[in-house]
Amino acid sequence: MDTSPMTKPPPTGTDSGLMGWALPVAFLLLAGGVSAMPRRADIPLSDPAAVDRAALVVQPRRVALTDPPLTLVEGQPENCNACHQVFKSQNPGGTVPTFHSTIKLVHGLNDRCVNCHDPNDRERLTLRDAETVAFSEAPQLCAQCHGTVFRDWERGTHGKTLGSWMKSSPAHSRLACNQCHDPHAPKYPKMEPLPGPSTLRMGDQSSRAGEAVSENSLQRWLRRIREERATPKGGTTTKPATAPRSGGGHP
Repeated sequence: MDTSPMTKPPPTGTDSGLMGWALPVAFLLLAGGVSAMPRRADIPLSDPAAVDRAALVVQPRRVALTDPPLTLVEGQPENCNACHQVFKSQNPGGTVPTFHSTIKLVHGLNDRCVNCHDPNDRERLTLRDAETVAFSEAPQLCAQCHGTVFRDWERGTHGKTLGSWMKSSPAHSRLACNQCHDPHAPKYPKMEPLPGPSTLRMGDQSSRAGEAVSENSLQRWLRRIREERATPKGGTTTKPATAPRSGGGHP
C-alpha cells in the first residue's frame, strides 16, 4: 500500500492560462463600470444650522472676582469689607445668606460661607490650615478638596487655555477654576452641543463666471480638475485647480 502523502497535482497549462486572462478581464470590466458612472455626484446638503454668535465668542465662561473683590450695592460697586467690617452678619457661620439672597449654595458639603471665606476678612479666602489667600489664588483653595482635578488642571488636561498653547507666549492664558465654575454651584448646567462643521460648505459659495450657483465647493473643485485634464496639450490652458480657501477651510 502506498503510504506517501497526498499532494495536489500542479495546474495544467490550460488552467493557468484561464486564470491569467480572468484577472485583466475583471479589471477592464470594473474600469468600464466606473467610467460609465455619472461624472457629477449629487451630494446632499442639509440646511445650515442657526448658531447664536454669542456661543462662538472665545472668552472665559464667567467673570471671576478680582482683588479686592467687589459687589454691587444699590447699583454701585463696593468692596466686601466696606459692609462686613461695619455690620455684623445675622448668621456668623454663613449657613443662610442674608444680604446675598441670590446666592444658592449647591456645593456638596460646603454649605457654609466660612468654609471658603475668611470670617474676619471677607476679602480673603481661608485654607484648611487657617492661612488666607487672595481671590486671584482661588485654585489653591479648590485644590484642598479637588486634588486630582487640580493636578489635571496644572498639566493642562482640565480647564481651558486661551491665546496660545505655548506657556512662553505672552498670549498664553490659563483660566482659573472660578473663571469656568461658579464657586457656589460648580456643576455645569446641561448644554446642547454646537453643530459640527460641514466641510462641503467651506469656501466661497458665491457664483463666479462660468460656474453654477448650485455647485458646492467640492463639486466645483472636482470640475476644475476634470476641465484641466481635458485641456489638450498646446491648447488653451486653464487656471491650475486649487481648492478654494476663502472661508478658512478646504473642500
